[in-house]
Amino acid sequence: MIYKYILGAIIGGVIGGVIGHFGKCASGTCPLTGSPIGGAIFGAFIGALLASAFGGPREVGSPPKELIELKAEADLKEILSRNDVVLVDFYSDRCPPCRKLKPTIHEIATEYAGRAAVVAVNVYDFPGLAQEHGVGGIPDVRVFKGGKVERTLIGLNPKTAYTDALEKLLTANTQKE
Repeated sequence: MIYKYILGAIIGGVIGGVIGHFGKCASGTCPLTGSPIGGAIFGAFIGALLASAFGGPREVGSPPKELIELKAEADLKEILSRNDVVLVDFYSDRCPPCRKLKPTIHEIATEYAGRAAVVAVNVYDFPGLAQEHGVGGIPDVRVFKGGKVERTLIGLNPKTAYTDALEKLLTANTQKE
């Protein structure tokens, strides 16, 4: 990850240095065109800043086998009907909070394997599902029991918020038995 900042600073520094060399400022006060050194420093700063903003999504690793990623919209209805307790993460790879939540969802999928299904729904791949479930902002995590939404968690929450919602529904199942 540090490499993208270094590369951005190097590219920005070279571009800034070239602009500083050829684009002389009449007053000499412009940080970019006042001198080649000033242009290189200013360019390196801007390059590193742009690299951090537009460097693309960070890789989290491959999803665990317990995490269900949809192949078609109809799959969600089938999953909800087949499993009693289901956690559904409506997300996007372009959303920074969603990318930050992704490792937590992966952990929950692994920890609750066999007890609850964990599903990831990319809202750009399945906009119809997002609209059908009234997803207005992401990340939007819904916990279903018996096919009905029992809990909605919008935004980035601590892991305990998701696990507490699951535990509440799972313990309700065991108390009925």
